[in-house]
Amino acid sequence: MATIPAVVPALVVDTACSAEPFQPWVKKGRVITPEFVGDRSAHSLSAPCVISLKDSRLRMYFWTVGKGGHALFAAESTNNDPTKWKLVNDKPMLAADTSSNLRNQSPSFPWIVPRDDAPWLMYYCAWGTWAPPGELSNRTSLAISQDEGHTWKVIKEPLLPLGPSGSFDAGMTGSVCVLKFRPNDYRMWYTAGERYEHIEGSKRGIVHLGYATSQDGIVWRRHPQPQLSPRLGDSRPFETVVSKPCVLKLNGTYHMWFSVYQMEGNGYRLGYARSKDGVNWNRVLNQEFLALTPGGFDSVNQSYPNIIEIDDELWMFYVGNSFGATGIGWATMKKSALN
Repeated sequence: MATIPAVVPALVVDTACSAEPFQPWVKKGRVITPEFVGDRSAHSLSAPCVISLKDSRLRMYFWTVGKGGHALFAAESTNNDPTKWKLVNDKPMLAADTSSNLRNQSPSFPWIVPRDDAPWLMYYCAWGTWAPPGELSNRTSLAISQDEGHTWKVIKEPLLPLGPSGSFDAGMTGSVCVLKFRPNDYRMWYTAGERYEHIEGSKRGIVHLGYATSQDGIVWRRHPQPQLSPRLGDSRPFETVVSKPCVLKLNGTYHMWFSVYQMEGNGYRLGYARSKDGVNWNRVLNQEFLALTPGGFDSVNQSYPNIIEIDDELWMFYVGNSFGATGIGWATMKKSALN
């Protein structure tokens, strides 16, 4: 995978705190609980990717952990009532593959690109035993569907090679956001692990967000520098991870929501950045745009946001406490209110 020329590094905007929410998301509550797939999701149900289908239908692909291990499932609803979901199939869309050490633990973090003129694409994160003990064994991979997302065939595992030693993606590649702008114009923002450090008594991965481009969605050219990086010791609590991006382009501006991991028991919260070109990003700091819910499913953590456009609104599906142990929630905001 070739590299593309470097550009000016991403900027950071530190916006002062204010009494009003930076983005006025309205929480609608939890829409799927971990028991949705029975024993298969008893431990967690996480990492939603929602796409709009015909006839006002919505389809959500998600990652489950429970009896039988890890797997990817899908459910459908309508945009008239996205609180009611029905499984597309009671069998997984994709499960672990014990024939190798690349995905012998699980698939996870699905991202779907529907296409009218070619097979659908599903980017996912493979977990295996190839990495050293205690380190994330994530590798971005790809499956295709010939029947509009009902069945999937793995075609490239892994999809993205690791970067050279010392680079921001030398350790692992993971979850992605892929947008198709034109028939030969695909763009990817991806989770990328650099190295491990012992921080506050724990071994923690240092994880960035990378960028790549493609003409067909299969062969990718990687940018040599990260788009966003954790603030590490420049933040209190110590910040180790920026991950799981979701990007929309609205009115000439790229908007990115992502997950941020902080130490001292804070865990995951949501982050936001904007860009004029999709490459140089301004991250908004010290602004809370989705408050925790005392006593709710997201009372401690929020992560893995997935944002879609529905008429004049943005809909966010996101994960609550402990990486999905409490299920998936839904929030809405008028597009006109987006900062």
